[in-house]
Amino acid sequence: MDAAPSPEVLSKALRKVLAAIEGSGFKAVAIGGIAHQAWGSKKAADKVELLLSTGEDKRETILGAARGEGLQQAPGGGPLNLRYNDAKLGGSGAVDLVEGTTPYLKQVIARAQPSAVLQVQIRVATCEDLILLRAGSPDPADRALVIELLRGAAGRIDAPYLKKEAEAAGVFDKLKSAWQEAKAQG
Repeated sequence: MDAAPSPEVLSKALRKVLAAIEGSGFKAVAIGGIAHQAWGSKKAADKVELLLSTGEDKRETILGAARGEGLQQAPGGGPLNLRYNDAKLGGSGAVDLVEGTTPYLKQVIARAQPSAVLQVQIRVATCEDLILLRAGSPDPADRALVIELLRGAAGRIDAPYLKKEAEAAGVFDKLKSAWQEAKAQG
């Protein structure tokens, strides 16, 4: 297992991939660990995860631009799993791209808000959408992140939206259980 990438390497990877995406005329929204940090998570991000406003038809345009910025396909990964190696900083970081092709993912992009992540200005998925993206995961680490977000943003959460979307996604029971655990932790 590789050592966790430094925040400096992830910041540079984020700047490079954003230059590729935005330079190609598209939008990206931070999701995953870097977005969780924007909403107050204390857990260090282990990679850059971005939701794109594009689908498969624009994939080669973005991947070509990403290669031009020094990113490479991650060995053994899918076409949207990239790696940024920085010899000067002595590290590398993973960059995962998700194409926003479903109505829900398009909604996540539309609802995103500007924020600073890893000292880079980017649009970040809302707290509610970050919770929904992980609420159905069987991974205990994802559940812990959901609970952390619920606790940290309790006073700012749009509860009706969260309930409606969790029911639509079939994850309301898991979300309700996580919410009860968040309240119990105080």
